[in-house]
Amino acid sequence: MQMNMNLRQLRAFVAVAQTGSFSRAARSLGLSQSALSQAVQQLEGDLGLRLLDRTTRSVQLSAAGRDFLPGIQRVLADLDHQLQDLKDLKEHRRGQVSVTCVPSVALRLLPSVLAQFQAAHPMVSVTVKEAPRHQIIAGLRSGDAELGVANVPGDDPELDSSFLLTDVFALVMRRDHPLADRGEVTWAEASAAGVVAMAPGTGIRLEMERGLPVATAPHHEAEHPATLLAMVEAGVGVAPLPSLAWPRPDHPVLTFRPLVEPQVERQLFLIKRAGRDLSPAGRSFHRAILAGAAREDFRNVRSINP
Repeated sequence: MQMNMNLRQLRAFVAVAQTGSFSRAARSLGLSQSALSQAVQQLEGDLGLRLLDRTTRSVQLSAAGRDFLPGIQRVLADLDHQLQDLKDLKEHRRGQVSVTCVPSVALRLLPSVLAQFQAAHPMVSVTVKEAPRHQIIAGLRSGDAELGVANVPGDDPELDSSFLLTDVFALVMRRDHPLADRGEVTWAEASAAGVVAMAPGTGIRLEMERGLPVATAPHHEAEHPATLLAMVEAGVGVAPLPSLAWPRPDHPVLTFRPLVEPQVERQLFLIKRAGRDLSPAGRSFHRAILAGAAREDFRNVRSINP
């Protein structure tokens, strides 16, 4: 038996069953009473069954209608749920985003971005993973991450990069360090004071090596900026770090001074897989990261009074 029933007919039947009236059901669906009556009659004709017993005073479910109603209600409820999920996804109200970034971005930029994004998109889940640059690139290529933030993207045809921000290096030290009395510090003076630095292969170390005419030989190395800050706080040495990794200006123990001769800067990029569309939630978070980076000047070390 070929069934030609449609959603309009099914919704019309359920509305009449729930309201017990053709006129009330028509009003609830925004249809004329004749159009609703015709939809129910067509459904009964397609099924070859009478679903409603009609009298001049009332409308009641027939035995077949009572059996038919619960299943159709479940089908329509499931369909409405699926349609709402699609609408939520389209409007970026739900979804998941995976972001992998260099540690300094997770330390300073992403927390404020996430706070504003969560307020606007409370049903979107964002997973943040900190990783060195080479792992970020690998994760984007493999599809493990939807977005990445790293420096020196290069000319990789598999990746699509958008410039995010430029930050500048300063020397982080204890407030009681002799160099804290200076307005700015040269790289040579920093080296003489005993540098602790990011490990080779990290993005920060790469920018140091690119920006300095002579390599600085650190006394100690670490994989994470937070570890360097802990070393400096303990008095182990001083740390050249870009602005995203500086301690807060009101830190009780640590402070920082501009590094000059030369001034070394780092450019960061927001990266995604080329030729692959972002999810709706991913597109929203992509815009949120760009907006968050634009709100602050991470390049002007003198704009912050340490």
